[in-house]
Amino acid sequence: MKQISKKQARINAELSKIKSSLTKRCVICGREGNDLSHILPRSLYPEYQTDPRNLQILCRDCHVRFDNDREFRKKQKRIVEQAKQIDECAANRYFGL
Repeated sequence: MKQISKKQARINAELSKIKSSLTKRCVICGREGNDLSHILPRSLYPEYQTDPRNLQILCRDCHVRFDNDREFRKKQKRIVEQAKQIDECAANRYFGL
C-alpha cells in the first residue's frame, strides 16, 4: 500500500468530512450518486481543493462527462454560476466562457 503524507492525510480527512455532509444525489441528473467532484479542478486550482463551495456530489456518468466534455460542462448553468461565485476568472477560463 502506498504511503501518503501527513498533509495529504489531512486533506483527505477534510474532503471525507465535507462529502459526508452532502446529499448523495447527483446535482446534474438527480440520480443516486457518491462521487465527490470538484467544480474547479484541483489540478488547476489547488487553492480550492477543500473549499466546500467547490465540491459537489455527482453520479459516475455525470462525473466522467463533467470532467471530459467542455460543452456538457458549459450547459450546467447552476454549476457555472457557483464556480463564478468561487472565482469568476478561473470559472471563465475553465468553462470556456
